[in-house]
Amino acid sequence: MLDFSRVHFYRDPSIDIVRVIAGVSEIFPECRMDARELDVMLAEQARVSDINQPFHLQPKVQQDFDLYGRSVKLYDGFELQRVFAQSIPEQENSLDHLHVIFTGLLACTYSEDDWCYHARTVVCGTPSIISLPGIVEAPAKPREFYVGLNFGLDAKSAKKSVAGRFLDYGDYRIADAASSFALQAMFFFLTEGEPFCDDNACRLLNAHWQEDLIRTLESLGICQRHREIADKFNRRLAGTKST
Repeated sequence: MLDFSRVHFYRDPSIDIVRVIAGVSEIFPECRMDARELDVMLAEQARVSDINQPFHLQPKVQQDFDLYGRSVKLYDGFELQRVFAQSIPEQENSLDHLHVIFTGLLACTYSEDDWCYHARTVVCGTPSIISLPGIVEAPAKPREFYVGLNFGLDAKSAKKSVAGRFLDYGDYRIADAASSFALQAMFFFLTEGEPFCDDNACRLLNAHWQEDLIRTLESLGICQRHREIADKFNRRLAGTKST
């Protein structure tokens, strides 16, 4: 267990970081939290050019990908961790400090199950990476969206057919989702690497579908098991402060 008491959030201009921290503080009020800037240019070292090759076999020629008619860049989530770790001050590279990076980059990880990269919302570790485009792209949209694409609808029309049932760019709820994924990054260290929940109403749910993610945002709560873990952690931190 990582016995942290300080959490450093690295902001992205696309979300309200104050709202994000407020959401996390509701669960972990005893942690000291702050917001920081990050040199995003480091991320270019983590670019993915071939989604069917692991990172060490990536070609040097970089390319973008077409995602529902939109050109996007992909970044290897574990490589992002490696390059962003270079920005962590040496005195804060300890068990007492937790670093959570919100990024406007679309993070992905390579799976040997199907030998392909997949978009991710969160990559837990030191530092933890939360991909804001991943919140939109990683959980699947309603099935009707993909049926519409298969029958020749363009992405805009397919989205219109399932409006309100998924998070899209510019949605104010992305900040709430970001705080939920920040909680997952924190519980990762409090649960020996098993932060996810099977409770459909818990913010720790590993949502594979957008509609499931939205359901957790509507409840904005955590299950009894995770509440007990958080309460125990908060009591320990409070006791440390009083001694």
